[in-house]
Amino acid sequence: MMLFGGQREVLLPVALYVELVADDEVLPAFVTSIGEHGLILDALAILGNRLSDRLQIRLTLPGEPDPLWISAEVVGDTHGSLFNETAIRFLAMANCHWHSLRRWVRVRELVLATRPIGVHDAA
Repeated sequence: MMLFGGQREVLLPVALYVELVADDEVLPAFVTSIGEHGLILDALAILGNRLSDRLQIRLTLPGEPDPLWISAEVVGDTHGSLFNETAIRFLAMANCHWHSLRRWVRVRELVLATRPIGVHDAA
């Protein structure tokens, strides 16, 4: 559970790669959980040295044909020696990207809620 924009949101566990553009530098990151309004990721500790909390995200969701471009801001950092766990809140994206994200998150939420106990994803 995470607080984004004054509302609590359940974040779903995922294993996705994203590209972050912060201070004109492109950095890879690994998304560990996602919701309709934000995500949690593990990023190289260098991301903690950024000049601004604003960044751009390029995210490709499994099964979706086009990458999503999202304007976002860092709302929390847990510093590690090599990787930081970083909470990101989405600020803006194209309407079609928001609809794709919302649909993808809701379908994944349904799949996780209806999966029998003990059954795991093969991927």
